[in-house]
Amino acid sequence: MATELRFPENLSGVDGIIVTRWLVKVGDTVQPGDILLEAATDKVDTEVPATVGGVILQLNYSDGEILPANPLLGIVGQPGEAVVESAVAASAETVAPSAAPAAETAPEAPPATPVARRMAEQLGVDLSGVEGSGPRGQVTKEDVLAQQAAQKNAPAAALAPAPMPAPGPIPAATAVSADADLRDLASLTVRRLAAENSINLREVAAGRPLSALTKYDLLSAIASRSAGKPVVVPPRVAPTSAPVAAPAAQKQQAAPVASPPPLAAPPKPAAAPTPGPAKLQAGEEFVAHNRMRQLVARNTTQAAFSIPHVTTMWDVNMVAVLEHRKAHKAEFAAAGVNLTVTAYLIQAILAGLKAVPAANSTWTDDGLIIKRAYHIGMAVALPADSYGVGGLIVPVIKNAGDLNLLGVARAVNDVAERARKNQLRADEMQGGTFTLTNYGTSGSRFQTPVIVNGQAGILGVGAIEKRPVVVSKGSPLEASAGDYLAFLPMTTLGFSYDHRILDGATADAFCAAVKAALEEWQ
Repeated sequence: MATELRFPENLSGVDGIIVTRWLVKVGDTVQPGDILLEAATDKVDTEVPATVGGVILQLNYSDGEILPANPLLGIVGQPGEAVVESAVAASAETVAPSAAPAAETAPEAPPATPVARRMAEQLGVDLSGVEGSGPRGQVTKEDVLAQQAAQKNAPAAALAPAPMPAPGPIPAATAVSADADLRDLASLTVRRLAAENSINLREVAAGRPLSALTKYDLLSAIASRSAGKPVVVPPRVAPTSAPVAAPAAQKQQAAPVASPPPLAAPPKPAAAPTPGPAKLQAGEEFVAHNRMRQLVARNTTQAAFSIPHVTTMWDVNMVAVLEHRKAHKAEFAAAGVNLTVTAYLIQAILAGLKAVPAANSTWTDDGLIIKRAYHIGMAVALPADSYGVGGLIVPVIKNAGDLNLLGVARAVNDVAERARKNQLRADEMQGGTFTLTNYGTSGSRFQTPVIVNGQAGILGVGAIEKRPVVVSKGSPLEASAGDYLAFLPMTTLGFSYDHRILDGATADAFCAAVKAALEEWQ
């Protein structure tokens, strides 16, 4: 019996997931737990396992498509089994329930993917006149776009909708007021795509109301820009079921009312400012941003411009930590755990957060939200490509305050390994209350890390290295015959904090507690 393929529980209800690539095709046999596809969310790229087993009978989405919440990914069943019509109908009803009543009176449309149906509805393309190029004659989104282009180039008479009874008169003042309220407000999905890809919505709209833009307009604009072409998206063709404009007499009645200036004379859209291959000079190469860099750029830019950053530097003697690690490393290894310095740093951070609770808080205009649970984010660098472009993700160790050193070390090993294998779940990238970035592993002595949005600070830790340190038996400021020079393993902490929440004194109190926990480790 045919069975639906859907996302597992941790991705259920998440909107805007992107299909990075399918790892199976129609006709393949899968078992529960087999990886079906690689998907990308706002937080993490992840592999999606099958929740049921069988032969893939149908796949409803293609690589690169943005999925709605709770999508029907496909259908599985027995070898040679036909796709159950009820399952396909349920898929179409889930994706576009408004299309069901129209199907009763419209000519029978050819089979189409849910995305093609949704796109056809928004672009005003009649599927009954579209010849499918997909498997078994299925209409794909490319077919819909091709049909839209053909309609655009057809004579105006062919595009005119069939005559319909004119709707009742609408007061002109009301119509203009409603349009004025809506024309500058795009949907949340459109605004998010525009922000992630630095797209000017007014250039794409070309004088149309921003509320008329769809995510397909934005995707077309992004693709055009990547190809080095101007960002020009033609207006959508009005659906055949849309109401016809009011009679001429009604237009004359509404004439005295001033219409919005942007709609009166649509400006010609300008070319995209982003340099494309056509603008490259000799010796230059254009490399499009991958999704990881776009997310890093968006998050760090938002944080840098919305949070007043201040960074304080503290030197720490790591002798006690390194001696403890040397004495207990074999013991931890016997338990299957690699005891790293990062585990000690997280334990020290917990001491600092308990000493200064405001360092584990979120700023709001009305007050601070103090977090009593300690969810520590741990920045993990991903390998760079041939251009030197890498990636950065921040998995979260939940309830770190409930763990001892062994528990923290085990959690650090687990999330770091799965992060580099791209096996983290979306929920493991959310909910952090404070973040650690150990840039010393790459040799850096100190940096000024950027705070994660919604947090009060981030602690950066530099490389541990031997440095000459003056050891004084007397006054720390006056010369003494007992002073001597020692070469000690030192590191420098870089604590970036939100100056709205912490001041210099309270930020230093946090660092002092971290320093004491590390230097006095027992």
